[in-house]
Amino acid sequence: MLVCDNGRVASADALAAGLGLRNRYQLGRLLRSEGLPPYDVLTGWVSLLYWRLEAERTNSTLVELSQRSHVAPETSYRLVRRITGSRWSDIKDQPTQEILGRFLQQCGHRTRAPRPAWRPPRQVADSRDSAEPSSGSLRLPLSGAPVAVAMDGEQIYIGRGHAASIERLDTRTRRFVGTIAVGCVPSCIAIDSKRARLFASLQYEDAIAVIDRGSHRIVGMIAVPGDPYPVLLGHAGDRLYTTTNEDRLYALALPSGRIAASLPLPATSHFLTLHPAGHRVYVATRAAGTVLEVDASTLRVHREFRPGGETLDLRVTADGRFLLLANGRRGLQVLRLTDGRLLHTVEFDGRPVHMDVSADEQTIYVSQVEGAAVAVVDRASLSVRFLPTGGRPRGLVLSQDGRLLIVANEAGWVDLMPV
Repeated sequence: MLVCDNGRVASADALAAGLGLRNRYQLGRLLRSEGLPPYDVLTGWVSLLYWRLEAERTNSTLVELSQRSHVAPETSYRLVRRITGSRWSDIKDQPTQEILGRFLQQCGHRTRAPRPAWRPPRQVADSRDSAEPSSGSLRLPLSGAPVAVAMDGEQIYIGRGHAASIERLDTRTRRFVGTIAVGCVPSCIAIDSKRARLFASLQYEDAIAVIDRGSHRIVGMIAVPGDPYPVLLGHAGDRLYTTTNEDRLYALALPSGRIAASLPLPATSHFLTLHPAGHRVYVATRAAGTVLEVDASTLRVHREFRPGGETLDLRVTADGRFLLLANGRRGLQVLRLTDGRLLHTVEFDGRPVHMDVSADEQTIYVSQVEGAAVAVVDRASLSVRFLPTGGRPRGLVLSQDGRLLIVANEAGWVDLMPV
């Protein structure tokens, strides 16, 4: 969890809660038993190692790296001096292995037997703002900031951003059935059922994990420039699309992972979708407030739609005529693709982010990350009702039979809600 956040966890209590511990005192005992330095020293080392690796990769100064981490530069310089006894100018060109060796010198020996390599996730949920689920719903506590969801038949894959893993949920038994260790911050999951593969973007590893669907093990890693977020499988399964924090869209040839084409974007994108015919990719540019319609082969931009606000999750209807768009500042928007006209804006607050659509495309479900609810929009009447969730609802997906809505909640649980 510390590595996933580059050492910038809010407090010892926050780290303890993320690990399923009761308080910072229990965390301190755990660190001592594992032979690790105290919390403040450990977080400092993780930040330093991240800055050193990024400086080597991007040739950035510590001032620039501090600003990216939202830390005052003078605080960063003092932190380096405090934990290493050296100035940044003295260590910035040292080999990373040498710096890592200095960290290991501050570590002791484990005082207890190692834990099993795999165990079911500790079921500890964040109690803050944990509103009771609606009648008939089932709440499954899940630590590690569950965010991403993807459906594969009767199995749901849930990305746990602060647990470096993907959890498997069986919708028949309504129980978690296994954990896949993947790496830092699995943010989005795409499934290739024909080739029995899963693709998971690892936001802080500059890579996309390739996972075998049968064994649930990583069988490959695709390196990308920058931190990837969305992953989208092409129509024929021979292309994988992703965007990174370097503000570019990439088309990756499969299975090699070679970059076949790329496109600069006006801002970082967190959501992509594909036209049902497979010939167009739609890119929500988030802070730029636009949606780009891009050729799936060449990545040449055909059209740019400007709904404004904060363009996030999006879907194209099965007939290819309409684009449904979650807008973080506007609500839900409907655009007609034949002429690019914005037809409807269904306004509601709470920062709408993630979306799923019923099989008949008459009901649209939108998670409100800051509204602690899921908005349910009737497409015909444009009326809205809300399913309270508490916490911070993120990724959501309808079950195969369309009777159950699975909602990952960043606050520490998964809701299974009958709809």
